[in-house]
Amino acid sequence: MAAGARLPYFVVMTRRWIVGIDGSESSQTALAWAAAVAEERGDVALTALGVWHVPPPLAMFTAKRGFGVDELGLEATAGYEVDQAIAAVDSSVEVTPATRQGVIGHALVEAAAADADALVLGRTGGGELRQRLGSVSRYCATHAEVPVVVVPDDASEGDGSIVVGFDGSDNAGAAVRWAVEFAGPTTMVRTIASVELAPWVEVDVLHERYGDAIAERRDELDAALNEIDTDQRIIRDVVVEAPRRALVDASTTASLVVVGGRGHGVIAAELLGSVSTAILEDTRCPVVIVPHRD
Repeated sequence: MAAGARLPYFVVMTRRWIVGIDGSESSQTALAWAAAVAEERGDVALTALGVWHVPPPLAMFTAKRGFGVDELGLEATAGYEVDQAIAAVDSSVEVTPATRQGVIGHALVEAAAADADALVLGRTGGGELRQRLGSVSRYCATHAEVPVVVVPDDASEGDGSIVVGFDGSDNAGAAVRWAVEFAGPTTMVRTIASVELAPWVEVDVLHERYGDAIAERRDELDAALNEIDTDQRIIRDVVVEAPRRALVDASTTASLVVVGGRGHGVIAAELLGSVSTAILEDTRCPVVIVPHRD
């Protein structure tokens, strides 16, 4: 999404977002997206955070030779990348620059836990982040105490709708509640629940053979959503296909896809496996992973 693009109105919820910056175009895209949302809302404080640390091999190499690592230089480089990213954002939103020492995944999660309501990351990165994309995104998704937003490099503006993966679990419920609270009164929230019976069988045949089971599952999901959707604002879809495909397909038109971080059922059980990989790597819009607090 181009910086400054108009987004749907969002109600007051998230107050402070941290955007991970590593000097890559991907992190620049993430910052531009966050700034566009912040400008539309008017109530979000953004911090662009660059993380730096001394890699163990380098520390060992310099220690053996009796000289130290230029830590000030590493920090200055991270600060320069943050300043450059902020300068490139076409927005009136004020962005606070910051740097932090530590291993990137740990440092981002710790910073978000200390002073943020959301952590925003680009889908791919530069340097260490590019090399460790899988481990960094997985670490942040599984350890962050705040929602983690992953922004694709070619993020599309979408139609303004928010799509939520729902399996009836408490964690999926947390994702739905976040989406409903995040969305403004005119923004559509659509839940997608997947009933995956036999992928090799045509959908019409599945409905014919297992119609009662599908209907029963739909009733269960409706009952779970009724406890959340007291204002009946949610559009509910039950699809007979793999959750990975259903959510990725929905992302082609949506502005945001939201999923719960843990739970049970088809979507939650595989969220950080094949489903999450497809969602985080293949969606055209940003993905939000919402942690569930017991």
